[in-house]
Amino acid sequence: MAQTSVSLPEGDLRVARCDMLDKLIAAADGDAALLYLYVLRHGSADGKTAARALHLSQERYERAAFTLNGLVTPAVPPQADKPSDTPQYTADELRRARLDDHKFAAVCDSAESVLGRTLTEGQLRCLLTAYDHLGLSAGAIIELLSYLKGEKGVVRLSDIRRETYLWADMGVVSAQQAQQYLARKANEKPLSEAVYKALGADPAQPAPKEQRVCRFALAHGFPPEAIELAVRRTDKQQGHKSLDYTLGILRRWDEAGVHTVSEITALEPETRAAVGQTPAQPTDPGTLAAWEQDWAARVRSHRRKTEE
Repeated sequence: MAQTSVSLPEGDLRVARCDMLDKLIAAADGDAALLYLYVLRHGSADGKTAARALHLSQERYERAAFTLNGLVTPAVPPQADKPSDTPQYTADELRRARLDDHKFAAVCDSAESVLGRTLTEGQLRCLLTAYDHLGLSAGAIIELLSYLKGEKGVVRLSDIRRETYLWADMGVVSAQQAQQYLARKANEKPLSEAVYKALGADPAQPAPKEQRVCRFALAHGFPPEAIELAVRRTDKQQGHKSLDYTLGILRRWDEAGVHTVSEITALEPETRAAVGQTPAQPTDPGTLAAWEQDWAARVRSHRRKTEE
């Protein structure tokens, strides 16, 4: 059957970074790719508006935003994450904002407590940009500062700038949204740490490739035990650690619709020698439990229908 060609209509141009497209393709996360296109088209993403436009549930949107921000953040130098349209507040505007707006004054007081010193003009400008330009409420910024203090101990201006833009992109702009986001992040932390440990990585300082595998695992529902299995099979097949190979295994399992160890071993038993190849069928069905045989049969049936 001939392949279908695609012709795009003419219209306004939007430029996508090739390195970002490469990362999205490697992540294999369709929701994150859709969100990237939305942000590329509209310049930013308000959480509720973007989720509604993309027909994503809140959970799927949060996962997509988590993946996309994970792809963007490491590649953004500390001084390069400031868009050209950022307001250039004068010293007088900064001074008056702190004197005349009691909510912004509370933000400044909280920042000085976190930083342990009087705010510089640059720090004031960063906070006012988040409050006045990005639309984060005073409560959200205070939650953000407290979070950074707990995570990093010593907070830098670049940390505040990067995190405020990230929260604005995710639509985390109110104190309530900030608390909900941080609660979800705290709940995900033990799972992320477990995944990193399964990869043999340092949870406190994971390498970029390790972060990439972790993001894929979290986004596609792989538990740490499945990651350990993928790592073992990588070592058995390759003879050494290869995160690219491990990620390839996870992608194959995801395409087959298997994620837990019991699902994976029903389709690809541990006794299989060629673990790097996609098997047509499991080995001797008699060695499988009844429910595993039934599940494996349904997988094979689904594959046949897909091929047809």
